[in-house]
Amino acid sequence: MDWASVAIMEQIRITRRALLVGGAAAALTATALRADAATGEQRFLLGTYTRSGGRGIAVGRLDPVTGAPTVDAWTDAVEDPSWLAVSGPTLYAVSETPAGAAHALRLGADGAPQPLNSRPTGNGPAHAAVSPDGAFLVTAMYGGGTVAVHPLAADGTVGEASDVQRHGEGAHPHQVVFAPDGAVLVVDLGLDAVVSYALDGDGRLTKTSRAAFPARTGPRHLAFDPAGDRAYVAGELNSTVTVCGYADGVLTPGASVFTLPPQTGVANFPGEIAVAPGGGHVYVSNRGHNSVAVLTVTADGLTFTDAHPCGGDWPRHLALDPTGGWLYVANQRSGDVSWFSVDPATGRPTPAGTLAAAGVAQVLIA
Repeated sequence: MDWASVAIMEQIRITRRALLVGGAAAALTATALRADAATGEQRFLLGTYTRSGGRGIAVGRLDPVTGAPTVDAWTDAVEDPSWLAVSGPTLYAVSETPAGAAHALRLGADGAPQPLNSRPTGNGPAHAAVSPDGAFLVTAMYGGGTVAVHPLAADGTVGEASDVQRHGEGAHPHQVVFAPDGAVLVVDLGLDAVVSYALDGDGRLTKTSRAAFPARTGPRHLAFDPAGDRAYVAGELNSTVTVCGYADGVLTPGASVFTLPPQTGVANFPGEIAVAPGGGHVYVSNRGHNSVAVLTVTADGLTFTDAHPCGGDWPRHLALDPTGGWLYVANQRSGDVSWFSVDPATGRPTPAGTLAAAGVAQVLIA
C-alpha cells in the first residue's frame, strides 16, 4: 500500500472514531437532559480527602425548590479525589497523592460510580479538565510542576499519556481551563503566570503565550465571563482578582481588586472563583477570612461589594448551580458544605443550610 493510501485509510479511521464518539456523547447527553427535565433535579457530586476522614466521592442531587443537596451514594474507590470532572456518562477524578493518578468511573442513574480504569499522572494532581470534544483529559500536577494529556476512549477509559509538559523550577500548576476558543490555559501558582497552549488532534500541547502576574500573586484559578472576552484570575497569595482581556489564545492581565474588606488583618488565601451565569457578579472563596467575596462586574472591571460568612472553616471551593440562584461552598476544615440562595440583582448570598462532608475538597454540579 502506498503512502497516499495509508493516509486516506488513517483519515477514514479517525473520522469514523470521531463520529462514533460524537454520536454516543450526543445520545447520552440527550438522555441526561431528559432525566433532568423529568425530575427537575440537578446532579450533585463531592470530592473529599480520604486522608482527612472523607469517604471519597459522593453522588446525589439538588432539590430545585429548596436547593438542598441529597447524597445518594458514596464510593471510596479513589484515594484523595480532590478534583472531579464529568463528560457524558463518565466521571473523571484525580488522586492528589505523591504518585498521582487519573481515574475514570461510570455514572449510573443511581448508585455509586463504578470504576473503569486509572492511569498514573505524576506527583500531586490538583485539577483536570476534559477537552470540549471529549477526546482528552488534561491534568495539572501541583506537586510535580507538570501538565499531562491523556486520550479518552469511546468507552470513557483513560489512555496512556500522549504528552507531558514540564513548567520548570518553582512551577506549581493548579488549574487547567479550556478557553471558549479551545485554547488550553494552565494557571501556575508557582510561576505567577498563566501559560496558554494549543492542543492538537494527537494530544500534543504547543505553548503559544504566557501571561505574567506580579510576584507573589500566586494565580490559583480563573473563570471566564459568559461573553468569553474577559477572564478573572484569583490570586491565592495576595487576595486579589485580576481582570484580564482575552482574545486568540492570549490572556492580557489588567487591573486587580482585593477580595477582602479594607484593613481586615487576617492571613487569607483565596480558593475558588466563579462567575454568575448572567455575568453580573464574581464570587471568590476566602480561606482564612472564612467568607465568600461578592464582586460586581462593571464596564471597567470589578468592584468589591462585600464578604459574607461562608458557614464553615476554610472554604476551599464553591460552585453556582446553572440558574445562578444557589451557591454551594465546600468548607474543608469544618467538613461541611454550606448552601445559599442568591439574590440575582445584588449577588448577595443568604444562608440556606449545611451538609456534613468530612474532608470536602470540591462541589461539582453537573
